[in-house]
Amino acid sequence: MDRVSKVYGLLWALREVRLELAAGEWVALLGPNGAGKTTLLRLLAALAYPTTGAIELFGQALSYGNFPLRGMIGFLVSGPHLYDDLTVNENLRFFVSLYREDATSEERVEALNEVGLYEKTGEYVSTLSLGMRCRLAIAKWRLVNPRLLLVDEPYGALDPSGADMLNRYLESLCAGGGIVVLATHDVPRVLERCSRAVILNRGRIVFDEPRRDPWDSFHAAFDTLLPPDTGGTR
Repeated sequence: MDRVSKVYGLLWALREVRLELAAGEWVALLGPNGAGKTTLLRLLAALAYPTTGAIELFGQALSYGNFPLRGMIGFLVSGPHLYDDLTVNENLRFFVSLYREDATSEERVEALNEVGLYEKTGEYVSTLSLGMRCRLAIAKWRLVNPRLLLVDEPYGALDPSGADMLNRYLESLCAGGGIVVLATHDVPRVLERCSRAVILNRGRIVFDEPRRDPWDSFHAAFDTLLPPDTGGTR
């Protein structure tokens, strides 16, 4: 991501952002409401496009028409995009078929077991709690195993065991050379696990450092953040 800006009308969501990602990194994307975190994730997912600047992933320019590259990117959101009128297994089978033709029923069973949903296999998604929906979304990406996984505020709908399960999956993805960029307000939880912290404020990166203990420099930077401009970013 090279000098990327995103403007919505008169609103600057991102301003001249430079960000490089490396294989195996778990990047915690932090900042106040309106800092530009979700906009940055949407740009990396090719769900929006920069007003200025360029985005390149894995040596290729990111664009709407580059479907092979977009197939390497996963987006796990706090409100999972699932089909309510399909069962848990049908949702999983349909989603994975878009990315992998070779996924087997045994792999789907294993993924559902890992997220604690095997007993819900035949139930309609409309009957699931939000936490169970999040677990199903995690199972989807476990089967696809993207090279870059973007995660937006995942912890709010998960109980402690679900949050631990998600963290273990993210760690295994990074251990295999994948990249995780996770936006959250749950700062203590993510600082325990991430390999790098990036703080956005008013659409700009104000802190970008690898993991260190103690996080004195991080806390010093975080404590100086100002509220977002009332009409400036989102």
